[in-house]
Amino acid sequence: MSQDKFKGLVIILDGLGDRPCTTLGNKTPLEHARTPVLDAIATQHQSGMMNPLLPGLPVDTHTGVSIIFGLPPRVAASLKRGPIEASGIDLDLQHGDLLFRANLATIENIDRHNFRILDRRAQRIQQGVDALCASLQDIRLPDNISASLHPATHHRCVLRLRGPGLSDKVTDTDPGGKMLHTGVLLAQPSGDADTASKRTASAINKLTHVSNEILKNHPVNLKRIENGYLPANGILTRGVGQYQNYQNILKHLHLNVTVVAGEATVLGLAKLFNFSNVTNPAFTSSTDTNIKKKLSTAVSALETSDLVFVHFKGTDTAAHDRDPQAKSDFIERFDKALGGIDISNIVLGVCADHSTDSTRGEHNGDAVPILIHNPTGRKDLTRKFNETDCSAGALVNLTAQGFITSVLDAMGSLSNFKPAEVKFYELNQ
Repeated sequence: MSQDKFKGLVIILDGLGDRPCTTLGNKTPLEHARTPVLDAIATQHQSGMMNPLLPGLPVDTHTGVSIIFGLPPRVAASLKRGPIEASGIDLDLQHGDLLFRANLATIENIDRHNFRILDRRAQRIQQGVDALCASLQDIRLPDNISASLHPATHHRCVLRLRGPGLSDKVTDTDPGGKMLHTGVLLAQPSGDADTASKRTASAINKLTHVSNEILKNHPVNLKRIENGYLPANGILTRGVGQYQNYQNILKHLHLNVTVVAGEATVLGLAKLFNFSNVTNPAFTSSTDTNIKKKLSTAVSALETSDLVFVHFKGTDTAAHDRDPQAKSDFIERFDKALGGIDISNIVLGVCADHSTDSTRGEHNGDAVPILIHNPTGRKDLTRKFNETDCSAGALVNLTAQGFITSVLDAMGSLSNFKPAEVKFYELNQ
């Protein structure tokens, strides 16, 4: 029996796309994994490859996910990570606050002015992060600026600077995965070095030294050293920005949207866009997340929502750890759990926010595999869900914007949509 509208479930497997790995017989983790459920869906419906933003352009999670969440690509490309993380942890915000995404890191003094980075993530510290952040509250800096650090996910935190005359025109102190610099990168004004940007950069650099003095003798770090772990004795910052609200196509369509996730960045985006969100301690941002519970929670959310997104970080975490076998194993576990839910009368989309190379441990600009299960839709000749087979699918050369639009079309949600009347939804941008 046909119907005009369906509810939608979109599964985001973070960093799913990959490149052939020698340890997996020159297959990608997805090609190496046994995925009978995904393969069966691909056989009966449509698959393809998606460029999150532009072909060949690597993007971060917040960029890729925000476009899937319905934000115009041009706006998504300018999103800053700090405000998203702050929103995700429900941080108290005031007009003029600067928000940074921060890492607890392991650093070592070279001299009284410089440090050497030993580990950008302090061995992905999980225990004791709350206590470490509690020691860095309301730190008084020059020019009547105060700083506070707040826990997010594992080693990740949110740094809030509050005070007069602050600017987001400053560089990161986190060198990223390249680690080419021998010491902590000092913050510097970006663009025109005006008074506000100079003041802000100076405050960040002062905080780097002050926080190291506080953290290096913290009981949590002394205990970590005693147990043979690296101390989390430094802060690295990136993604500075100011908080604001955004509109997107999903809210314009008056859809009731829910996001099921355990990752602070994704939950932060949901809150920025005024989506409902569901999380649980069992929903981690690693491979140990409870896949079955997360999927069942998403299905339950469909009872009151038109569209539900469920996000899995384990694929990306394994790739960043340069562990392609763990990534493949996680995909197999996900596939098995997916077989336990009924998708017969919903539109199901499976996608990724970007591709992550398990050999290098970094994002790249490769397209990612996608599929759309449409109860009344077409099917193509694809028989397996992986990078190679999906390249010949019907959903070829889509952007993330094209993917979510295709899902909405399959749901029957675009029947009265007039793109030209919606200025914030910029087609082909």
